[in-house]
Amino acid sequence: MIFTSITPEAFDHKNIPNDIHEMNDHIKNLLVNAPPSHEIPFEVLQDIRRQGGGLLAFQPYSDRAENRQVGDGDQKVTIRIFNHDSPDFIYMHIHGGGHCIGAADMQDQSLEKVSKELNCVVVSVEYRLAPTNPYPAAPDDCETAATWLIENSKKEFNTEKIIIGGESAGANLSAVTLLRLKSKGLLDTIKGANLIYGSYDARLTPSAIRQEGSDEIFLLSYAMIRKFRDSYFQGDVDKSLPDVSPIQGDLSGMPPALFTVGTRDLLLDDSLFMFGRWLSYGSNAEIIIVPGADHAFNAFPSETTTLVENKINEFLQSVL
Repeated sequence: MIFTSITPEAFDHKNIPNDIHEMNDHIKNLLVNAPPSHEIPFEVLQDIRRQGGGLLAFQPYSDRAENRQVGDGDQKVTIRIFNHDSPDFIYMHIHGGGHCIGAADMQDQSLEKVSKELNCVVVSVEYRLAPTNPYPAAPDDCETAATWLIENSKKEFNTEKIIIGGESAGANLSAVTLLRLKSKGLLDTIKGANLIYGSYDARLTPSAIRQEGSDEIFLLSYAMIRKFRDSYFQGDVDKSLPDVSPIQGDLSGMPPALFTVGTRDLLLDDSLFMFGRWLSYGSNAEIIIVPGADHAFNAFPSETTTLVENKINEFLQSVL
């Protein structure tokens, strides 16, 4: 069971699907005897995923994907392209990982599936990671990739329709990229935004803050959120800036957006609040709320996960 509006029933424990209960038990069993993720160096977490370990297992490489460098001068960015002969649109994907881990080639099978099922070109951005490359390196790279796509999509892929989306930090970077494109008058070809359990307020929202010091096991803990944030925003960064906390931005004129989040996710409020702000500025928005689901729930196969995937696909096709 999923909900497509903010209603009390969406937060009622009685409406948590059995497969989500089983998923949460599985996550807890994997984590209960493992060292806390915030105590593990980022490079170790990255290596674990590369070797096929961890909660979010590494996906085999796709033979349909190729890497290309785009941009000018020192601002070159690698993008990973899943091509399609006659695409209906381009899906610009920005991966998650707290701006500190992850890579464009770590979800090849999922992105290949998107390309096939939705008849689209998928372009995943290999942005620079913190703490080696803190803010604003990641949004700079995403802006470079998006600008290149807007300028070259017709010539390269024979379509000018672009949808931007991502998960977690990728959803944050998607929103920031849209605000940057808007400031340059470049939103005309952006048809939609697919924002999955994103972080939109660097000052942190109540659903995250209230778990400080909690002994409860979450896939994304409060301590890990703080570690990601403090590694990404180094020095004297104003966390109220729209480029840092996109919920503070002027969201008028934005493309239609779909927000997806589980009620057990510590970033729940980020999606609920951002969904409301999107609407309050007169931009179209929809939401999927999954009772009981933790962060990154869609990385675990289940009936509910499939239902959510189908709803997301319906949205992506509808905005075209």
